[in-house]
Parts: sequence; C-alpha cells; structure tokens
Amino acid sequence: MLVVLTLVAALSPMPYPTDQAMMERVGQGVIVPGCADLNCFRILVPATVEALPGSSTVRWRGFAVVANAGAAIAAAYLALALGLSAAGATWTAWLAATGAGSFATVHHPYNADPFVLLLAPIVTSLLLRDRMMPAGILATIGIVAKEFGAAALYISATAAALGRRWRQSARQFLLAFAVTGLWLALQLWLMAAFDYSYNDNPSSKLLSGGYLRLWVAHVTPVSAAAAVFGAFGAVYLLLPSGWSLAPARLRQLTLGAIPAMAVLVYVATPERALWNFFFLVLPLAALVLERASTAVAVAFIASLAIANLRIGGQLMALPSSRYAVATSIVIALIAIWQARSNRPGHTAYEA
Repeated sequence: MLVVLTLVAALSPMPYPTDQAMMERVGQGVIVPGCADLNCFRILVPATVEALPGSSTVRWRGFAVVANAGAAIAAAYLALALGLSAAGATWTAWLAATGAGSFATVHHPYNADPFVLLLAPIVTSLLLRDRMMPAGILATIGIVAKEFGAAALYISATAAALGRRWRQSARQFLLAFAVTGLWLALQLWLMAAFDYSYNDNPSSKLLSGGYLRLWVAHVTPVSAAAAVFGAFGAVYLLLPSGWSLAPARLRQLTLGAIPAMAVLVYVATPERALWNFFFLVLPLAALVLERASTAVAVAFIASLAIANLRIGGQLMALPSSRYAVATSIVIALIAIWQARSNRPGHTAYEA
C-alpha cells in the first residue's frame, strides 16, 4: 500500500488551485494574528508537517502517504472487530488505500484530511471496546486538526442508541459534547485573542445553504452525479448486498453515520465529504468480496484502483477512467453473483 501511494505521490502533478501558501504559513507561525481563513483554525497538521525535513512537496505528500496507509490498516482492524474475515479485512484495506479519496489527498495534500481519516477508524475501534478515555483523547487531538475529529464519537453514540445500549450511548454522547465544547472553546479563543474569523467561507454560512449551495450553483447535474459516483465508484453496486450480509454493529454504525454525513455534505464538497466515511462503507463492500473468488476480488480492486489513479490521483497520462470504471462495474456484478451463490457464515461482533 505504501508503494502504491508513494508512486501516486511521485507521479501526480502539482494541484491547482491549492491551499499550500496558507497551510505553510499556519504551520510556520502556528498562530497567525488577524487570519481570516478557515484553515487557520486547523492548527495541528500544518504545525506538524512544517516541522518535518525536506521540501514542501516531500513533507506534505509524504505525510499524506503515511496517514492514508495508516487509515487503510486501521479500517482493516475495524473490519475484523466488526466480524469480517481476514480476507474481508484485507480487501477493506486495499479498497481504502487505493480509493479515490486517498489518491486525491495525496495529489492535493495541503489539508488535514489524511490525519482525520486515520483517526476515525481508530476512535471507532476504541469505542467498540468501550475504551472511552483513549477515544476521547484521540478525538480531542483530532479537533485541533479539523472539526471532523469528533465525528466518530457521535457516530458510535448514535449506533449505540440504535442498538438500545442506552447507558453506553449516553456516555458516548456526553464525551462527544465535551470534545465539541473544547473545539468551540478553541474557536472562540482564537477569535477573541488573535482576531481570527471565517471571513466569507461558504462552509460557515449554515443558514444560507453552506458549501452545498455554492457547489450546486456551479456544477451541472451530470458533473455532480459523476463527482458523487467517483467518490466510491463501483463500490456503490456492492453496498446493497453488503448490507444484507452485514452484522448488527456495522449496520448500526452505518445508520449512525447518516446525520454526520448529511452535515458534512452540507458544509463541504460532497464527494470529498463522502470519503470521510470510507471506514464504514468499504467493509460493506468487502463483505461481498470475501464471498467472491480471490481472482474476482483482486480484479475488482485493481480495476477500481486504475480508475482512481485518474479520478483522485489526476494521472492524466493514463487512459480515460471510463474504461476502468466500466470494467469495475462488470466485475462488481460478477462478485455480487458469486456472493449470492456462496454465503459462508461469519461471526458478527455483537453486544
């Protein structure tokens, strides 16, 4: 996985437009008095990356490579905890590492996304084992990087409520509210002490349609559909079958993620927002692939990865992604057929 992500980092062209200048400024100064950019509130990642050796491109893309590889491995461990087989966990990891969202954050690394993508499955795994303190500590670290750092707490708390684990849900909601309170305190402190502001960032205009309104106004319906499909590609086709095979905890977590997903789609680019939930979406797909033949699973992941090299990695020297996308769709249909013909039992993670 590291090799594939490193190749994308080495071959992908430089992104444009980019937040490079602002992220470097935040990283080098940590506090930028009078800053009117949303990225100034997201201190942790730029402060960390700018302290690393090497050129800007090497630092930022190197960080994205390591974080995305770590996120893929963390998603695999979460899949195991949720009852998937070793094969299913392996397919989860490879789908994550070669996903459009992973390649996109390597192509355009000047953001905090790789770090919060790494934290989400780790925090969720900790909460599955009811390890509240380390989950809360990691989520608190996460909100200094980006507000999504607290999302796993809300997802798990909602999932616990859906499973009628009321005591656990209440404790996790209290933890989520506490971490969110710390995030709000950080925002207010930066505003009061250093004259920070969100300026006219559309994501902060919650009563005016958020970023979604701007996105819809500037994207044609065809482009919008293509962008949303590109987030997971042919993985979408596997989700209904994966849902029918999913253990109770995975279903509850997936349903519990819907409110967080709706909020994030409202305030961010939808395709980018959707990838934040890869750690729950991809295990559903892997449930189908673990019941298909190894050859079909490998072929599906490979064809999807090739498509994503264009969609996320922006490697324009490769053929159009439509060919790989079409191939992945055909293979997905074969995988679904095989999974329906071969449904071995699996051990679900139950309360």
